[in-house]
Amino acid sequence: MTEASKERVLVVGATGFLGPALVEELCFAGFHVVCGVRNLEKAARELGFQDVELLKVNLNTDLDPELWYSRLQEFKIDRIVNNVGIATSFGGQSLENVNVHAPIALFEAMQRFVAEKRNTTKHSDKTEVIQISTTGVDWDDCSSFSYPSSKLQMDNFLSGMTGLSHIIIRPNVIYEPERGHLLLERIARMPVNFYVGHAQIQPIHCREIAIGVARLLQKPSTIQSSILRAVGPVPMTWEEVFDVSAKALGKDYSWACRVPLRMAQGVTMLIQMLPAKVLQRLGILSKMDPETIVMMTKGSTGDNAEWLQATDMKAIRLDACYQAYADGSDVYAGFIKAVRDSSC
Repeated sequence: MTEASKERVLVVGATGFLGPALVEELCFAGFHVVCGVRNLEKAARELGFQDVELLKVNLNTDLDPELWYSRLQEFKIDRIVNNVGIATSFGGQSLENVNVHAPIALFEAMQRFVAEKRNTTKHSDKTEVIQISTTGVDWDDCSSFSYPSSKLQMDNFLSGMTGLSHIIIRPNVIYEPERGHLLLERIARMPVNFYVGHAQIQPIHCREIAIGVARLLQKPSTIQSSILRAVGPVPMTWEEVFDVSAKALGKDYSWACRVPLRMAQGVTMLIQMLPAKVLQRLGILSKMDPETIVMMTKGSTGDNAEWLQATDMKAIRLDACYQAYADGSDVYAGFIKAVRDSSC
């Protein structure tokens, strides 16, 4: 495939946890990726793949559809993956702007852009927009939490748009060794398994989502539902998540300790006062707050059959992932390549 013939995908939120994996897998799949990022220097360090361009954006202020329309024209965008999402407003960022208003402006611009392209070119039967949401939108009290309620607002807006082929992906807790919000391989070094609540989740590997997105954009849009629950293969409590990953790494906790919710919230507030380097050594990479702790206790489970069918993926097991990781970087790289090359 020549450079000129490659389809061009705009990934917004390309330097978040899931972002670099999305960009890399889209490049592997043969797309030219335009990365919408706020920090160009950070993006240049993290997104050094072939067939990548960087576009400076600011989701806190880029709220005008005309601005996004001009960008879609300039970069000749064919598809969009919206991976934007912040859990709380921080550092001058508005959760409402970043999670809702800016993506709405982008989708409105894409709706117009696609309509105009259809007047001059043959209509494509492929998905034009993928929205990365969260399984938390299914909670009965979703409106009580800023992050999932903002995602639900976006899901509903996109579902109501006409003339724009889309898929909404609702991932469960996402993990990957050496990356993410909680580094399980570092937590496994601790002698005590601290956990909050007994609710079950279904952790899903970052690469399973990224490879799945690339496959969804490669194939004609023939799935029965425009909403896919991207969940892992096994329901687990947080205690089991920590225990399974530790044993896969050849570690074992001396004992497990359930932490009361209020205590966990208090400890979280104290922990976040520590320097960033100390947080990294503890395996904590996100600014968690009391609301986030409550969300961790709620849990979310579901059937992954439709996700696997639509993406032709084989589900990645948590224990298999960390067993491969424990065997060294070459083994783990081979493990990911096997996932990329496999199909149901």
